[in-house]
Amino acid sequence: MRQKWESYPSSIRLLAIAAVIFSTGMACIWPLVTIYIHNHLGKPLTVAGFLLLLNQGAFLIGSIIGGMLFDRWGKMRTIVVGSIGGMLISVSLGVTQDFTVYVLLLLLNGLFYGSLSPVMNALAVVLWPEGGRKGINLIYVSLNVGVAAGSALGGFLASVSFAWTFFGNAISQVIVLTMFMLILPRQLKLAEQKRQLQAIAPEQAEGELLRQPQQQTKVVWGALLLLCGGLLISWIVYVQWTTVLSTYMQSLGISLRQYSLLWTLNGGLILFGQPLIAWVIRRFARTLKAQMLLGAYIFALSMLILSQSTVYAGFVAGMFIMTLGEMLVWPAVPAVAAQFTPEGREGFIQGLIAGTGSAGRMVGPLLGAFIFQSIHAQGLLFVMAGLCLLSVAFFAFHTSFQKRRHQVPVQNQAS
Repeated sequence: MRQKWESYPSSIRLLAIAAVIFSTGMACIWPLVTIYIHNHLGKPLTVAGFLLLLNQGAFLIGSIIGGMLFDRWGKMRTIVVGSIGGMLISVSLGVTQDFTVYVLLLLLNGLFYGSLSPVMNALAVVLWPEGGRKGINLIYVSLNVGVAAGSALGGFLASVSFAWTFFGNAISQVIVLTMFMLILPRQLKLAEQKRQLQAIAPEQAEGELLRQPQQQTKVVWGALLLLCGGLLISWIVYVQWTTVLSTYMQSLGISLRQYSLLWTLNGGLILFGQPLIAWVIRRFARTLKAQMLLGAYIFALSMLILSQSTVYAGFVAGMFIMTLGEMLVWPAVPAVAAQFTPEGREGFIQGLIAGTGSAGRMVGPLLGAFIFQSIHAQGLLFVMAGLCLLSVAFFAFHTSFQKRRHQVPVQNQAS
């Protein structure tokens, strides 16, 4: 484990640590927002759901704006403004008791933290362009480590006071911002010097696979739109686990505790299942395109298994399989997007990818609830499996818009 960790550049290791702390702070809040609105502010669950929908909409807008600012306004400026804004909003959420003010702050929270959402992946691309999937996958795993830690920490802080869940988030963002201000300017300078040297002497070390921005001057919009379409559908399918399926499981007599254990399985597999997913990639998905296709097929398989399940063991199997699909698709899409991203547009492209995920989390609950009410659980699951096959088509045809030289194999990028 230590040897693998040391195989990453120091800049990516520091970025991974920052991602853990950032995600820990965020996870202190989000599992408890619905409970806070319902129990502490005394509003119905429908109101809480609608507010989360608005928050995700603000997050989507923030992701796109943040990505554009990252490229055009400056990396450090975007991080500083987004972080300070997020901190102030978190502290204000912890002290307000007025519902109207809380709604406004929740929207601003989505906007500011949305502006920071593309930063981690965009920085991984800028600081280590030759890392490909490997760098982005480390950020993905680090963010999930933070979710696991933050969920536990948030429960503890809420037992003291709900206000401290917001204060804890603010403190974590202070730590991350301090790390970035002390370390990031030097790392960005080194990355720029390396890029300039490569432009002068483009010869590459044996086995090294570099993105070549000088050959790509425009965004490949067709490929990007198909990638985002496949990702949007994948998120619509995935989010059924947190909405309709949780209600459906309780109607089958499966307890809330058992449902929560499924997410423990999800987190544990993401953290400790990296050797398994690396083997899957080496054996069955040696290119990023194949990785996305396999992940989408696995999503469909998970939905089909759930359509035939009425006992807890079936849902355990479905979650296990769905997590494997998640581990393939979520890191692969931003890595593929990075391959045809022109230099200086990293933030914008990664902002679109992050915003697409937010759009899926917005649309998914409403679409799933409508289908569930119309044709019940089994019909919903069959429809979701069919949507997964549509995402397969999007992922399959995105390369038709790319030049062949941009289709980069990943066998040397994934360990």
